[in-house]
Amino acid sequence: MSKSVSNERNILCDDYSVVGAGQKRSWAAKIDKQLIRQVLLYAVIGGTSALLDFILFTLFYKQFGINEYLANGISIHAGIAMSFILNRKFNFKKNDRILFRSISFYLTGLFGLALSQGILWLGTIMLLPVITVKLISIFIVAAIQFVVNKIITFGK
Repeated sequence: MSKSVSNERNILCDDYSVVGAGQKRSWAAKIDKQLIRQVLLYAVIGGTSALLDFILFTLFYKQFGINEYLANGISIHAGIAMSFILNRKFNFKKNDRILFRSISFYLTGLFGLALSQGILWLGTIMLLPVITVKLISIFIVAAIQFVVNKIITFGK
């Protein structure tokens, strides 16, 4: 149901903000500010966690000669743990249902691990550089995980 009301001067929009007659709201003004903040902070936290993931993966794979799949599994677990702690405390600010939230976040992370492993496998059979494929997988997995964590893990 629309909340739009108009007169000669103003328009009351769905979010109860007032826009002058004849003015169009920009796409940015239509997006919930809290959602923008969460996406940006999720990206920063995710970037930090992905950096930890990437550094550990590269260290285990290049320096210690550990198989790329085992190195990927280890590095992703470290990234998941760091990401949950930071997102719970600083982004979604949820202090209740910690056991449920941690299990949900971890299962979402494990789904991301499986997806990342699949992308890594696909890239290697296509003879693409392993490090490049790993970087691509991080972006794909992060986008999917944000949606799942926003709705399920850190929802009401």
